[in-house]
Amino acid sequence: MDTKRHIMLLELKLEREHASRIMAEKLLEMKSRELFDTNNMLETSLAKLRLQAELDSEQLTYQTKIENLLLTYARLFLKQAPSRNNIQQLIDSLSDGRYISACYISILPIENITISGDYCSGRQQQWQPPVDLPNKGSLWDPSTHLYWITLNNSRGIIGYFAARISRPKNSLTIIQQRLALFCELFRSTIGRQITLSQAIHARQRAEDSEQSTRDFLAMINHELRTPLNGLLGSAELLQDTPLNSNQNKLLTTLNHSGELLRAIINDLLDYSKINAGMLELIEKPFDSHLLVIKLRDIFSHCALEKRLDFKIEYSTDIPRYIRADEDRLKQIYVNLIANAIKFTQQGFVHAKFSWVNNCLIFTIKDSGCGIEPQQQHKLFKPFSQVDISSKRSHEGTGLGLAICKQLCEQMNGNISLDSKQKIGTTFSVSLPLTISTIDETLSSHSPATHEALQKLNILVVEDLKTNQMIIQLMLQKYNISVTIVDNGQAALDIIAKQTFDIVLMDCRMPIMDGYCATKTLREQAFTKPIIALTAGTTIAERKACINAGMDDILCKPYMASELLAMLNSWCNTPRPSKP
Repeated sequence: MDTKRHIMLLELKLEREHASRIMAEKLLEMKSRELFDTNNMLETSLAKLRLQAELDSEQLTYQTKIENLLLTYARLFLKQAPSRNNIQQLIDSLSDGRYISACYISILPIENITISGDYCSGRQQQWQPPVDLPNKGSLWDPSTHLYWITLNNSRGIIGYFAARISRPKNSLTIIQQRLALFCELFRSTIGRQITLSQAIHARQRAEDSEQSTRDFLAMINHELRTPLNGLLGSAELLQDTPLNSNQNKLLTTLNHSGELLRAIINDLLDYSKINAGMLELIEKPFDSHLLVIKLRDIFSHCALEKRLDFKIEYSTDIPRYIRADEDRLKQIYVNLIANAIKFTQQGFVHAKFSWVNNCLIFTIKDSGCGIEPQQQHKLFKPFSQVDISSKRSHEGTGLGLAICKQLCEQMNGNISLDSKQKIGTTFSVSLPLTISTIDETLSSHSPATHEALQKLNILVVEDLKTNQMIIQLMLQKYNISVTIVDNGQAALDIIAKQTFDIVLMDCRMPIMDGYCATKTLREQAFTKPIIALTAGTTIAERKACINAGMDDILCKPYMASELLAMLNSWCNTPRPSKP
């Protein structure tokens, strides 16, 4: 009994152990499967991490490449203007075949922009901006994987940019951001080109306009002064002939009209030169005392005719020699004194010079009609006069005071007036001038005698018959031998055969002008003085004369006394040697 019981207990124990073993095996199998599944999951996650890492690295590499490309071309376009070649190279560089399979830029036709046109690279053959592409902004088409951006600036749309993106799922945002940077580069580059082109062409237009103005002034100067030379020269020569009283009246009228015409021409040309920035001051020492004497001589007779009390006071503390543009100073003073006498019917015209704080002060006071305060602002405006009606009693262009004001400003001075109607007007001019320590105004040679002038053999090169006649009569009046030819080539031919002491050379002539003739003569070692006869008064024309080899300039219209003074200056003066 005990044995059976023991056997039974052993069998139960074996059964329990077998069951435990089966349960342990099942548990082990279950744990093994869990471990296997966990391992598979870890391997999958590791693969995903590796793939993501590869993608991140690839994107980082792509971003670095794009940023380097952007930096390179930004520097290039800052250093030099973009060309068709480097724009095409940039488009080709953007199409890498991995992220962007095709790229396109269209720069619309813009005036004077040479880079306008279409540029494309990659597989895409046709590019057409979509209808719904906004004027400012971008458009992504997921069906075609095309990304469009409008290029615009203040002028409006200047072009289009497009790219076919190969990997839109993972990198779309990054690629679009980088392409937007390139579009900004194109916008700024094209904008700079437009601005530069506009600046270049604006400058070219300004230079062309300035040159046209110079050419016009030179032409009109010549065309107006040349016939005026014949008119005034004929009137001067006519004075030396016997005339009856009626002829004398007609001659006086002719002289008055000619001088008035010369004053109007001078005012118009001077105002045009000032506006064109072509009026330059020629400063040199001059005798201030002599200037006052000249002004007295000019206006004493005119004031005497109107029975005016006319005087010019001169302070003794004014330096004798002052450095300035004497001609422009005289132009200011002559204009103001002439106006004072013209608008004063009775009473006085008093002028005064003084020296205060290195400034030459000039005041001119008259007892004329005066000017109403509300009308005074018109005085310094060009072509403006207080009385512009058809009944006005005073002639003129209304440019005189405008020119005086601009000349004063160019000399860093000022002009002002104080006027009361029916009492009179006072003009004041203050000009800062430099004292000349050395008398450079004295001639380096003694005046020539009348006999010395008569021994001169003069060649005149002048194409107009009227001017030929005038200068011939002026020289023959002083028994000076003169030979006349009508162009530069004829002058070269006759100088090769004859000897002349002084050549008076017109500048504008057919066949060969005076500039070419003078250059040729200097190249042929001709050393005698050559004096320009020219109606040109601009600095450029004067420089052209000197650069050609001319020694001095006699401006048309000229008087016999001016011609004689020019001959006197050079008949005993050796021509200075030039390097």
